[in-house]
Amino acid sequence: MATDYMPKSLPNLEPWLTGIKDGVTTDGPTCNQSAAQITEDTALIDSILGPVTTANDKETEALEASGTARTAIAQNLPALRDLINRYKNAKGWTDGMANSWGVNTTAPQYDPATMKPSITVRSVPGKIVVTGKKPGFTSVTIQMRVDGTTDWMDIGVKVSQFPFYDTTAPQTPGKPEKREYRAIGYDGDQQVGQPSDIVTAVFTN
Repeated sequence: MATDYMPKSLPNLEPWLTGIKDGVTTDGPTCNQSAAQITEDTALIDSILGPVTTANDKETEALEASGTARTAIAQNLPALRDLINRYKNAKGWTDGMANSWGVNTTAPQYDPATMKPSITVRSVPGKIVVTGKKPGFTSVTIQMRVDGTTDWMDIGVKVSQFPFYDTTAPQTPGKPEKREYRAIGYDGDQQVGQPSDIVTAVFTN
């Protein structure tokens, strides 16, 4: 199947159109095109090239502006937080002011019966990397089972930080092994909530 020669993205389209315009100007006379036709052809190209160039320029400006804004945030956010805290702890401060300013802080609410951790897994040679989140839990126990089996094996008990690495040797040395993983949440020593969704990865040496 033939591939269209016209670029899809605007950054690639701009130099491509510029090359076409240069080609029309340079090669037009050699291709028996009249001066009037060459002028008409370059005008047609410019009708596309102009807006494309403008769009690319504005996108570059937006990226630069975003970078400047993020730098300003990183540099000044601690001072801004100090300013807000000064007002929030000042005499005369009210909950109404906090609502108006949009600076209320609320602790997330979790239902101990239904909450569950979440994990993702990826394979690297010699181990499976387990990452995830444990909202409302102090720790999680990571469980694994080989695909096609029923019994779960605790491979990480009360893990409080991610990532976690599964380096369990495969049942058949040197053979890729598909594994399933889930996490069980704990509040202190008490198991709470529901198990995470099951995720899979292939262990390779």
